[in-house]
Amino acid sequence: MTIDRSNPTHAGDAPLRASRRMSKLLLAGALAAQLAVLPLLAHASEALPLATKLPAAAKLPKDFTAYGSAPIEGGECVAGDATKEGLDGRAVVYFKDAKTQQPRWITAIPLPSDWYQNRATHCFAMGGSLFVLVQSDTSQRSSISQTLLNVVELSPTTGKIVANQDADVPGVDAGYSSWVDKGNEGFHEEKGQIKISGQYFLMSDPNKRIPFTATLPAHASK
Repeated sequence: MTIDRSNPTHAGDAPLRASRRMSKLLLAGALAAQLAVLPLLAHASEALPLATKLPAAAKLPKDFTAYGSAPIEGGECVAGDATKEGLDGRAVVYFKDAKTQQPRWITAIPLPSDWYQNRATHCFAMGGSLFVLVQSDTSQRSSISQTLLNVVELSPTTGKIVANQDADVPGVDAGYSSWVDKGNEGFHEEKGQIKISGQYFLMSDPNKRIPFTATLPAHASK
């Protein structure tokens, strides 16, 4: 017997129509179930933390020596230098993360090409910036070397150098060598400015130590 599929009321087509209706009902039910699950998946994805690739931990130079440190938001500023077997030091500052106890960033502070070495000895935070005291030796020969001071401003977030200003001993025109001993009292904030307290001697009279105090603005003039 030949079935006339052009006539939808044909009795032989009833099972086929019933089958199609069942398929549509099953498909509609499956779509409704998926649509009901989607919001739940969306909320679940919001609740779960996204997988992120953490940056590799910054590594300190091999021969790093710390001279001073100060607490800052989220951790600690550590100032020091890296040397080659105790010689030819280069100033290094890093941010020590309070949670991981590891360096978040490390910054090497440049030295003039014709000078011998430098070291970062003090640091403190003020007004959204990090200020570092750097003491530089001009020559490897101690008899003629001068120690000169400068203050470097860094971003506490990235360690990027923002500004640099000399910290000269006030009122001295002759050649001299200056330094600041360990301790926060030698380099700190006072009334929104940078206060430096140390000693110096004239190159013409190296045996006579003279105390000095210098005050610098928080931001170097441009």
